[in-house]
Amino acid sequence: MSARPASVSLGPVFQLGIAASYTLPALAAALLGVPLQPASASGARHGDGGRARALVGVASGLEKLQPTDALPPGHSVDLAAARGECESAQIAIRPERPLAALSARAAPLDGPSRIAPAIYRVATLDLALPSGPDGTAGTWPDPLIPERDPFFGEPRRAFPVPVPAARLQAIWVELCVPENARPGRYRGTILLSDGGRELATVPVVLEVWPFALPTTSTFPVTFGLPTRLGTRALGKPDDPLLAQALAAAALRHRVTPHGLSYDPPPGRCTAARCELDFTPYDSELAPILDGTLVPGVRGTFADLRVTARDWEGSSADLVALFRAWREHFDARGWSDRLWLYTLDEPRAKDIPELVRRARAARAGGVRIFVTSVPLASLEGLVDAFAPNVFFFDERGAEAFRAVKLASSGPSSGWPFWYASCMSHGCEEIPSSGPARREMSRAFRGWPGYEIDRPGVSARVMGWLAFRQRVAGELYYDMLQAWQGDPWRKVRAFAGNGDGTLLYPGLPDRLGGTHPFPVESIRLKLVRDGLEDRELLALARRSGLSALAERLAVRLAPSMRGFERDPAPYLAAHRELGAAIATALAR
Repeated sequence: MSARPASVSLGPVFQLGIAASYTLPALAAALLGVPLQPASASGARHGDGGRARALVGVASGLEKLQPTDALPPGHSVDLAAARGECESAQIAIRPERPLAALSARAAPLDGPSRIAPAIYRVATLDLALPSGPDGTAGTWPDPLIPERDPFFGEPRRAFPVPVPAARLQAIWVELCVPENARPGRYRGTILLSDGGRELATVPVVLEVWPFALPTTSTFPVTFGLPTRLGTRALGKPDDPLLAQALAAAALRHRVTPHGLSYDPPPGRCTAARCELDFTPYDSELAPILDGTLVPGVRGTFADLRVTARDWEGSSADLVALFRAWREHFDARGWSDRLWLYTLDEPRAKDIPELVRRARAARAGGVRIFVTSVPLASLEGLVDAFAPNVFFFDERGAEAFRAVKLASSGPSSGWPFWYASCMSHGCEEIPSSGPARREMSRAFRGWPGYEIDRPGVSARVMGWLAFRQRVAGELYYDMLQAWQGDPWRKVRAFAGNGDGTLLYPGLPDRLGGTHPFPVESIRLKLVRDGLEDRELLALARRSGLSALAERLAVRLAPSMRGFERDPAPYLAAHRELGAAIATALAR
């Protein structure tokens, strides 16, 4: 990667590789680091007459800064975003001598409206094994400890924090633009200090474009979120407020959670008599589907809940059950988001039962969602197939449109998709031999959500989805490692962070009075990719289809041939936003 002058915007900032033999002063010059003191000072004086220096740099949110990495070369945060969009950057600090109590503070930006930066301390995890052929063992950043958590609004123990000498510590800066913010340029600073001693100020510039992204995603994206597991791991089993905090963490990142408590409505529904009490279900789902949990963000996917006893009933009983669900969703205005998602990744022996369930659901007016490549045996019965991204290589979504779906409409025929351990290989990769070579060939280069892979591997999903014209996305879990302690072990299916995008925040460790979900860098990258896709869709609606296609082809020419350098993504984001603003102004 090449470095650019520090005066450019954050977008082109890269991390440099500098030889370990540099002295710290030489390293500072080489990395464009700035002294952590008011502008004219070079360091804090000590009784021995020496000077303590700590270097600071700025990187994009696409960089994954490890403790031993070179300092990034930027020295200002320079972002651009639409209304309703969030953008992030990182400030990295490397002290020459230990810092006892590093803190970061930010006031609201000066500008036409009120926009306040959110500040997080980037925490790291020690990963003993790599995630497939693209991963690397070591100490990796992922959990984001908030200065103040976004759900309960409580101060947390992000800062102050000690920083050992020569260790790189990253600070995450997030700017979320309110939907009603006025366009224009905003300016502010991030203040770094060590105890009562001011260290440095980092300039912040934000350009707000004169248009808004939809608050609710224009395409469904749903990730599994078992709130019963989550509330138990957080020490308050089945606490409804804590379950809402978990769901809100997903919604704030343009993801609709599914599963949740998994509790079906109490009662029984058969062809002879149907008595279901939807009150507890509505209490759980209405804030999500009505857009009151995260104001204005309406969930885009709701999975129908069926008991084992119901599945054992007759087809007539199932039809009555599905009809009751459809009628309830009609009455609440939610029918466009109701799906029967059953028999995940069906095998050949599951198809007869899946056909039975699909026919009953069709008769009851409920759509069917199947995680599989389109199957001729289910033609005319299924409303949406969701193949794994692994099956799109060199074929694309067009290859899956041959099987006729049950529904018709503008997006009929286009599949959903989902990422899984197939993005890195679901078994441990051998250290050598033919099996290693074969796994490397099969599983190298896929997009996915593992911790120890480049940030673009997650963000590119939005660009690839636009290119492939997929109708939506599913991911199986956000709390997979919460069955144990994800702060110590976050590995599943041979992948680091596979199925885990949140961490348990306990007050005895992170402060406050309420336990809370700790967000991850990867969840931010998922959101950024989804926002990129919204920009691409808006560009297409604004008469800029050629530009959108050109940028998408440049970044994501194929499923495994996508751009690995972060800079082109940031440049494309700016070009797209500026072009939309110009087109709408006309």
